[in-house]
Amino acid sequence: MSVEKQRTIKKAISYQGIALHTGFRARLTFRPADANSGIIFRRIDLPGKPTVKACGTNVTEVMRGTTIEDGDCVINTVEHVLAALVSQGVDNVIVDMDRPEPPIADGSSMPFIRLIEEAGTDEQDAEREYFIVDKPYFLEMEHAIINVVPDEKFRISCTVKYDQSQLDTQYLSLEVTRESFKTELSEARTFCGYHELEYLMKAGLARGGSLDNANVLHGNTILSKDGLRYPDEIVRHKMLDIVGDFCLLGKPMKGHIIAVKPGHPSNVTMVQKMLKEVNK
Repeated sequence: MSVEKQRTIKKAISYQGIALHTGFRARLTFRPADANSGIIFRRIDLPGKPTVKACGTNVTEVMRGTTIEDGDCVINTVEHVLAALVSQGVDNVIVDMDRPEPPIADGSSMPFIRLIEEAGTDEQDAEREYFIVDKPYFLEMEHAIINVVPDEKFRISCTVKYDQSQLDTQYLSLEVTRESFKTELSEARTFCGYHELEYLMKAGLARGGSLDNANVLHGNTILSKDGLRYPDEIVRHKMLDIVGDFCLLGKPMKGHIIAVKPGHPSNVTMVQKMLKEVNK
């Protein structure tokens, strides 16, 4: 059996665009990183260029996105970037940021996958380590239920239901590989309910949101600029978010995530629970 090696990107490459919640124009740059360093975000706009590692213990906020923080380095809405990196086998990378939130792009992970593909990846002289799920984990939190059980592969089975119409009750089960993530999940865009828009605006969120980067659930209709990319795009985006949030284990996972009505709070709480168990 061949030993899997860690990978980083071959060259620095950048992407610029509007951030979802802050509305700032932000620039993100992927840079190669040493083996065993993990995914490191760096705020190049702040004195000393502080950094934060993508890890569940560094999560400080989960409202409408996942925020990680270490000292002065705060990065909001990391999940779409993390999902692209971990799904495409990038273990070590420095993510330079000139704002506290990455560009939302089109609301999916596909633009970041294209960035990784354009840069290319290099094999490193270190063995890839996995987070092996060797026992069941269970979490019930508000409306969400998450089970994580042992599996030789990485799988997600997810159910969503928002009680607005028949369109928003969706289920999908998938083995998540580099290729299946790209073809089946990566283009699924973020979304919200029409009734949530006033709340989001009053909370100072979604300042960069539009139908260019999000779907809106409104009664029996899903509003989107160019039509749905998948008939069940809602559940697929929730699975994309799960991939990104579970990247915060610090290693790619082997196990089966069974999620009912998940969100960032339940995803991150489960990640933190799993990290706590293995670090006892």
